[in-house]
Amino acid sequence: MENTVNFEQQQEKAFRTLATMLDYLGLDAMLKTEMKGSNIAIKITSEEAGRIIGRKGQTLENLQLLLNRMLFNGDRTFPRVALDIDGYTRGDFRSGGRDGKSNGGKRESSNGERRGSGMNEEQLRCQALDASKEVKRWGESVVLKAMNSHDRRIIHITLEEDAELETCSEGEGSLKKVIISLKK
Repeated sequence: MENTVNFEQQQEKAFRTLATMLDYLGLDAMLKTEMKGSNIAIKITSEEAGRIIGRKGQTLENLQLLLNRMLFNGDRTFPRVALDIDGYTRGDFRSGGRDGKSNGGKRESSNGERRGSGMNEEQLRCQALDASKEVKRWGESVVLKAMNSHDRRIIHITLEEDAELETCSEGEGSLKKVIISLKK
């Protein structure tokens, strides 16, 4: 019962925070929260859906990232919040791809393909753990394909407790590669 009350409070806080953010941005929208597993989903309905989604979904993605950072900052146990506007979620707009640059002698992860894969949080954690095993086994850095800041953050957080490894982001623009290597 206590968990249900706490989850309802968390839903209400996420709802209020997003409503305030949209209000400050001058965007009118109707919000509805619901439970999606152990996470919170907020469905957004608006006449200004295009403005909220943004070009290639970047505005929606950034809005979701900021919302999660704000909520997680105050309470590390806060569930992840996913935004959905008229059926669009930030996963629908992901892009990846090769930038043609050399990887400086580092091994490319065999499971790092990201081209619009729309990987969820659990898949990203598994990818990070698989890559960390590869780094420890071979002693060579692993470079994951370019990904957005939200996905990179999941990789960094997943591996931050590992005393043998370090992670860093490399690249230009909003899509960057994560490099996992042994600590020196």
